[in-house]
Amino acid sequence: MRRTLRKGFLSALSVALLATGGALLSRQWIGPVELKAESGQSETPLSVRRAQESANAVQGHFSAQSVERHAFSQDGKALFDLLVARYADRDGARQSAVLFPKEAQALASTPTGMRYELWQAAAEVIARKAPDDALFLSWWDDGQRLHFLAGKEAWLRKPGMKTFTNPVWKALKGTLPLASDEESRHLAQMARWLTMDSDKAIAEIAAHFGPSRPVYLLVDNDLLLHLAEFGAYGGAPLKFEAQNIPVGDDLHGDIARVKRWAGETGDGNYLAQKEGTYYRVWSTPDPKVRNTLLVRLLPFVDSLKQLPEGVSLVYQSHWGGFLSVYKIDGLRPPP
Repeated sequence: MRRTLRKGFLSALSVALLATGGALLSRQWIGPVELKAESGQSETPLSVRRAQESANAVQGHFSAQSVERHAFSQDGKALFDLLVARYADRDGARQSAVLFPKEAQALASTPTGMRYELWQAAAEVIARKAPDDALFLSWWDDGQRLHFLAGKEAWLRKPGMKTFTNPVWKALKGTLPLASDEESRHLAQMARWLTMDSDKAIAEIAAHFGPSRPVYLLVDNDLLLHLAEFGAYGGAPLKFEAQNIPVGDDLHGDIARVKRWAGETGDGNYLAQKEGTYYRVWSTPDPKVRNTLLVRLLPFVDSLKQLPEGVSLVYQSHWGGFLSVYKIDGLRPPP
């Protein structure tokens, strides 16, 4: 997979993240609810309207048996929609996948529409190029999408009870199978790996899975919206600074303002995503956070300069590298 993807499908690493960044759900989805709770402010509860969709509303490696749309709003304002597809896997076991809907118009102008496009493109490549015995490490919701859309095995595909303290996931609780005891241990292990030193994490992953099958890491910028969840499963607490910076008339001026903010709030390392009239920017004020596996695999500006040892980048999406796939390096045993 590595050579083929590098040759035909590896997007160029974009330093100009501000010019090509994708929309995040930071204002509409998980982030704002957590921020209000942490600040002690009272929050307006999310409202959820549910409706059945045609089973043909989603296309993946498996055929959906049913699809339910969950339309979220707050204070009477529509925020975003999520789909939950129910399907049977190869063994006939019932599975669920949280998916982003395809918007009827202006795909890239909506947060979920942009994600739909990115996931469709990534799944098409992964389905064709990943070895049949490939194992993908990701967070549980990304694992669901990977399995349904590309048909590849994901180490995590089910949430545990600790996930449902978040109001978005709480609204979907009845539609998602719960992790078993063993799968809950996987959640704790993945949370630990993502939040620990990258060199140690990669070494542990390589040792844990061994050389018997190819192992890949799939990450996307939405992982930054799961920080509280990682902590709930035993991951190390990670401190980031985050800011919405208005878009100006001059790109170079915008870049200068983002760099200045990143220098004032941390060591100058930042990740920026453009959404409409503002940039959502994260910086790493703690040097230990800067070297975590999560930060080293996401398109922070310093992470783009040199990959962690022990992994190879085999796929990266557009929109500033929103979604990336890495292969865990290591010698395979002779056939």
